[in-house]
Amino acid sequence: MSYHSVLVFSLLLVSSVIFVSSFGTSFADEVIATSTGFEDSTILELKNSRGNTENIDTVRIWLSGDNEFKSFKTEEGWMGKNTPQGVIVFTSQNEISPGQSVKFGIKTIENNPIINWKALDSSGEIISSASTTVTNSKISQDKPELNQPKIVTIKEDSNFRFIPEKPASNSNFRIVGENFVPNQSLDFYISNELQKSVKVDENGHILFTAKVPIILNDERTEFVLRDSGGNEKSLSIRVPQLENREIADVIKLSLGNTPQEVKRGDTITLEGMSTPNTTLTITTKDTNGDILAIDTIQVRFDGKWTYDNLFAPDLELGTISIEIDDGKSKALRNIEVISAKLINITSFETSIDAGNIIEFRGSAIPDQEMSVIIEDSIGTEIFSRTVSVSESGMVNFNVEIPRGSVEGTYILSAFQGDESGITIFGVGQEPEPILIVRPVKLNFTNGEEVNVEIQGPSNAQVSIILIDSADREKFSDTINLGPDGKEMYKINSNDLPTGAFTLNAKRGESSGSAVFTIGLTTGSGAISIQTTRDEYKQGEQILILGNTGAINVLLDITITDSNEKVIKKIETFSDRFGVFKIDNFRIPLDSELGKWTVIAKSGGNFKESEFVVTGENKELIITTDKTNYNTNELMDISGSGARYSATITIKIFDSDEIKISELNITAKSNGDYLTIWQIPADLESGEYEMTADDGASNTSTKFTIN
Repeated sequence: MSYHSVLVFSLLLVSSVIFVSSFGTSFADEVIATSTGFEDSTILELKNSRGNTENIDTVRIWLSGDNEFKSFKTEEGWMGKNTPQGVIVFTSQNEISPGQSVKFGIKTIENNPIINWKALDSSGEIISSASTTVTNSKISQDKPELNQPKIVTIKEDSNFRFIPEKPASNSNFRIVGENFVPNQSLDFYISNELQKSVKVDENGHILFTAKVPIILNDERTEFVLRDSGGNEKSLSIRVPQLENREIADVIKLSLGNTPQEVKRGDTITLEGMSTPNTTLTITTKDTNGDILAIDTIQVRFDGKWTYDNLFAPDLELGTISIEIDDGKSKALRNIEVISAKLINITSFETSIDAGNIIEFRGSAIPDQEMSVIIEDSIGTEIFSRTVSVSESGMVNFNVEIPRGSVEGTYILSAFQGDESGITIFGVGQEPEPILIVRPVKLNFTNGEEVNVEIQGPSNAQVSIILIDSADREKFSDTINLGPDGKEMYKINSNDLPTGAFTLNAKRGESSGSAVFTIGLTTGSGAISIQTTRDEYKQGEQILILGNTGAINVLLDITITDSNEKVIKKIETFSDRFGVFKIDNFRIPLDSELGKWTVIAKSGGNFKESEFVVTGENKELIITTDKTNYNTNELMDISGSGARYSATITIKIFDSDEIKISELNITAKSNGDYLTIWQIPADLESGEYEMTADDGASNTSTKFTIN
């Protein structure tokens, strides 16, 4: 056998388990050894570490136990000699520099050999010495004298890049990487010189700064990330000399004004100044410091830079930090992410038992009344009222859930003009995720695209079924909601006949549905309409029934109170039998008493029906526990006759009508209210006036300070 023969790596590697052992720690290993084998054939590979300072000139290998070599092969440029002592000595005409490797092939009498090896430099000094083994048995895996496989940090899809893209000689630059194994370490090399060790964050990202050494003649340079198992990712670029680049005037990094609060889904423009033609890294982090996004931009020739930052619709509410980095200095800005909705109402408790009171609080459009409706878990409206919103936009009100109410997830809907807000709470159980299905309008013309908004959990998969008025399935579909939990579902109506349709949406145990019509028109002919009773109390639900002379026609239902104020407008239609009904309207608890009117209109046809709302008309009253007080004394303030669970604003004025103090409290369900006020110690003697306002009426009383 020729010692100069080329090593042919044609060994059958069917299923082998590779184990590596080494004397020394993983990132300081001068030489990394791996052995791969099948039956009596083994390939031993030695790699000179990039962090080593010596070249490998000679390799000696020998076997443990009674095993013996049968034959060996070397790579071109290497020679091997099997000594009588059972040691094969490999010598090289071309030394193995740091970052390079060599492979040897051996055959042994016994399979799965333990190979001992030494790597020596040209002076005969030992660079590294260790043992490796190849085995398919579990017993050998547990051998205590052999180290276990090393931790792998670099995956197949791991990658990194430079900022700027082509760093110059003797200049600072940044390295950005992703898809590494989280919470592990990497070594960073430039031209086989170890620069630093870096830590991968919990999301598999790396971000650090390094400096290119002085490189002459625009040489090609290799940049390498290496893990403890010897796996590497590298980039090779031609590095320009710094003196060959146009040096721009250095401008200190700056960031202009930014808003303190930003709504989810909004985009803000960041802008500032920096050194012309340099690259900036923009890193966004959440409240916990986790990286949400990393991006890079180029500074313009005049030193100005701009960046449009999108705040994703599914961002968690709270503080987001944005960091601008030019490699030398950083600019940091914290921004509070708030909800995009103008109406944000939440319950103090997520669930209550029937018969108890639930408290709601939040914010809405200031100085504008808000209509509130609560539907139970089967879609029945159980509560309706108008809530006053203060100058600050803050809202606070209570609702008593009647005894005997069904258990499940309840929906509170709040309306101010075109704005709306939704919150859920549970009765008898914790609330479950819900699906809300709403067509953009009730009726669509033939051939018009039907748009239905579906809202639910973020990125949820939703099953959809469309059913006609005869309960026949027209089609089914599956969609994914967006990161904001919304999707505008579009239906081509060309293949659908004139009539009414129900779109059912389902996700797990959650479901929602909505009705829309196609091709219906007005012009009903004679209309009949009536309520099932002639008299209702405040807070009661009413049922309105009617018929039209023609079938499948559109109607507008308007409900007005005794002062002819419009309380509710409802779009509906008569079905294929000419019948229509309204069963989801409840008379507000704070409504006016007297004769109410229901008007049904379709084209030129209309019909009215009347019913009476009864209850107690209470006058708003405010009283104090006495009429004369001393400064610093506690005053008991009480009253009655307030609107159901209304917010009562109490103001105190002096004799010059200057406001001294303001209190806000919530009335009980029976209209009573009670609070305490401590009279300031610096108030002057004299007569004072106290006013109370529940948003619908007001009253006042006077008291004296001695």
